[in-house]
Amino acid sequence: MKAPKTFAIWANLDKKESSLLLVSILDWAKQNNLEVFLPSSLEKISEITKNFNFSYFKEDESVPSVDFFLSLGGDGTLLSAVRNAREKSIPVLGVHLGELGFLSITTPDNIISKLNAILKGNYSIEERIVLNAKISNSEKIYFATNDLVIQNQNSYRITSLSFSVNDQEVGQYKSDGIIVSTPTGSTAYSLSAGGPIVQPDVFSILVTPIAPHSLTSRPLVLPSNVKITFDFQGSSETSLNLICDGQQIIHFSKNETITIVKSSNNLKFITFDDYDYYEILRKKMGWGKRGV
Repeated sequence: MKAPKTFAIWANLDKKESSLLLVSILDWAKQNNLEVFLPSSLEKISEITKNFNFSYFKEDESVPSVDFFLSLGGDGTLLSAVRNAREKSIPVLGVHLGELGFLSITTPDNIISKLNAILKGNYSIEERIVLNAKISNSEKIYFATNDLVIQNQNSYRITSLSFSVNDQEVGQYKSDGIIVSTPTGSTAYSLSAGGPIVQPDVFSILVTPIAPHSLTSRPLVLPSNVKITFDFQGSSETSLNLICDGQQIIHFSKNETITIVKSSNNLKFITFDDYDYYEILRKKMGWGKRGV
């Protein structure tokens, strides 16, 4: 892999370690003559970063065309970083400062050694799919790295919908909602709702009903190249929500149709030779452990 010359940093300042870690990374960049870009939200800590050279960019605008994107925080922070880096297919590396950190594979203790590995070109790129969703009354495209969730605005009401794949009806679901997940998101909300774990490089789409009101409504694993469509029946509430990665909520009417497909652009995650997906499952999810 090529050695980088530029990178951008996305940081959650609510994490107490992030400010000191940011200074360490800026110092590393200075020693190695790398150009750094920071989001304008970090201007509030300009006092501790004043001895370093970098440029600011606005969070709500396109990020610079850098060689990689560094996220400092938990999985939520990384998902926000991806939201900004996705369109330019910028590889992302997450530094875990949160509680679970399933997506962020690096820690503050080893970040400098990992950055040195990147500088030497000793890293790999793992591509992961992204989902696009479109509501029929709008041309806007919404995307999700983990999952898209459809449910009533009133969480205590049942959602009634018809589910089709490539315009062929699969069935009608009555449930508290439905989760359409990527393999990356298979260890998130979908898992909590009884969905399967799917290795991230197995390109597929998971459909998992939330508390279905039927013993026969089970999760489905579909090929990644299908078109999924949801129509809403008369017994559904009038107002519904489309929730993207738990961070963006879009309101729509039951008279609309939602179409979900795989994005044409994949995400790019930076990984290293010592990356072990199943070790992360064992350590962070308790995979394979028996109860006491």
